[in-house]
Amino acid sequence: MLNTTKRKLNFQKNEDNQPLTLLALNLYKWFIIFPALLMTTIIIGSCIVVISIFGFPAACSQKLASFWARINAKVCLIKLEITGLENLRDNQCYILVANHLSLIDIYILYGFLGKNLKWVMKKELRYIPFLGQACVAMGNIFVDRKNTEFDLKALRDAKRNIARSDCIIFFPEGTRSRDGNLGPFKKGAFRMAKDLEFPVVPITLHDTHHVLATDSIDWRPGKVLMEIHRPIEIKSETDPNKISFESREMIRKSLIKKIEAQNAE
Repeated sequence: MLNTTKRKLNFQKNEDNQPLTLLALNLYKWFIIFPALLMTTIIIGSCIVVISIFGFPAACSQKLASFWARINAKVCLIKLEITGLENLRDNQCYILVANHLSLIDIYILYGFLGKNLKWVMKKELRYIPFLGQACVAMGNIFVDRKNTEFDLKALRDAKRNIARSDCIIFFPEGTRSRDGNLGPFKKGAFRMAKDLEFPVVPITLHDTHHVLATDSIDWRPGKVLMEIHRPIEIKSETDPNKISFESREMIRKSLIKKIEAQNAE
């Protein structure tokens, strides 16, 4: 069904504004994407909560969360390319930092990194039915962007709950980009990396805002690239500001390189 739908919707940009294409996109969005997201969130979120209550290993919850992300990415007709997976070693904890362009970013990172992830997310997400309860059950980290003391306490508490091979993932910009540009990085991820002496791995997400822009439900099928950069090793004397700058530069240069390549086509 999905392959047939892809052919009908067509990925070519010059057809996106044709009336029949717009009608097909909207029908697919309202009658396939949204119901699939709602059903999978309720069912899988409830399963994760139950698994947590009965004390099953965290890996079980992670597999369910990854399945939730993969199935919704598939339903959204995302064509994903991944480079640099070899930079993530097994049985190694990392601090992962990624640029944030779209809600679709969560599908890509959760579904296709193949690591046990603990997310650092804004505290408002805790109160979303089923999704919030599932995130709490999985030990994700909620922070208040307006309360620095709350942030620091949440990050300190998280350190006590990190298991072998867990990765902690941050969107260091703190929010989604409204214009596609890379924002300044907050320092929480890099301070935690120094405290734990975990390598930092920058991740560049390309073109997810073309699938679903920030503050919009105007979905389009499309191609997305996730680029996993080399780890930055951390020592006790490492300066978090330096690591923040180096990480941001890796992502910034990758975004520029991709845009220049697209413009040259």
